[in-house]
Amino acid sequence: DGANTLVEMTAAAEALGWDYLGIADHSKSSVQAKGLSETRLAAQVAEIHALNASGRFKTHVFTGTECDILPDGRLDFEDAVLATLDYVVVSVHSAFTQSSEDMTVRIIRAIEHPRTTMLGHVTGRLLLRREGYQVDFAKIIDAAIANRVIIELNASPWRLDMDWRHWRKAAERGLVCSINPDAHETAGLGHVAAGINSARKGWLTREHVLNTRSLSGVRECFAAKR
Repeated sequence: DGANTLVEMTAAAEALGWDYLGIADHSKSSVQAKGLSETRLAAQVAEIHALNASGRFKTHVFTGTECDILPDGRLDFEDAVLATLDYVVVSVHSAFTQSSEDMTVRIIRAIEHPRTTMLGHVTGRLLLRREGYQVDFAKIIDAAIANRVIIELNASPWRLDMDWRHWRKAAERGLVCSINPDAHETAGLGHVAAGINSARKGWLTREHVLNTRSLSGVRECFAAKR
């Protein structure tokens, strides 16, 4: 459901001085967001590889997906598909009314998948529009730390999820944050500023945040989960 092309997004990231950009479109079950099928995802991966190889931009583009966590905790793509990507974000986009216990079990199952790099928007909230689904934050954070899974701080002004209140203690225990713009167009890359402010409110420093690392540092992190 992005409004701009890969080239336009990369050019915008380079104009902001970014060393790297991750592309993670929705997976096939997110029909409301025109999620990518396996075929469309493979075509996107090939396009990203070609763009990186062309040398057109200094900004490196990582291949990824925002893969739906299905109601039973399975992921929306098979392992063979996930293995073609640099990183995998897993997120809930359905069955929001599950109990806290069921939702927590569902999310932890996805966290424990060996291809999972990152958990997206922990509660799925849309500020002033939709309450988040109920989860046991302590159990989810424990699972993320145990499985070396990053948790997103979704920087969209409508999300700011995971909420700042949970970050300080989690980071002190070793949880890594990634401040993601949730950009569906070039202008959305600017959401990172709101995410930085929320991270600071949660007492995070650059040592706690994935995307303060160098390109080589992020590559190393992603490679550890492949």
